[in-house]
Amino acid sequence: MIDALTATNSIANPRSPNSTSESDKNGAYMQMEDFLQLLTSQISNQDPLEPMKDTEFISQMANIASLEQMQQFTKGFESFASSQKDLVAQAYLGREVVIKDGSDQISGVVDSVEKSDDGSIAVVVGGKGYDPVNISKVSIPTPQL
Repeated sequence: MIDALTATNSIANPRSPNSTSESDKNGAYMQMEDFLQLLTSQISNQDPLEPMKDTEFISQMANIASLEQMQQFTKGFESFASSQKDLVAQAYLGREVVIKDGSDQISGVVDSVEKSDDGSIAVVVGGKGYDPVNISKVSIPTPQL
């Protein structure tokens, strides 16, 4: 019976392991729709002499709810982490920094913080953008007399 379910799902399901959808690229192999389709197939193809027990059905529905909550939590956390990265980079504005650029060390005051179209952040020192990950020292600039 499992072979029949697998064959049915691979034909009807565009997100089968052989396809390369957007969700597969992100590492989410089984989505809510897939789980519901599998559960529906299981219920409709069950043995009439030994139907699925209520406790099994309730357990699978709880798994569905848990899966959806984990997906929502992950999306929320990714959004939070992204906004935190932006805030941390803005804290460098007007600060003197030392940046490791390959084997060189560049020091100067952060003139601006830029966010590119792909979402990456760069701190600008002396007209050139650098990845904030490469900052090794941050200090308050000494006043010029």
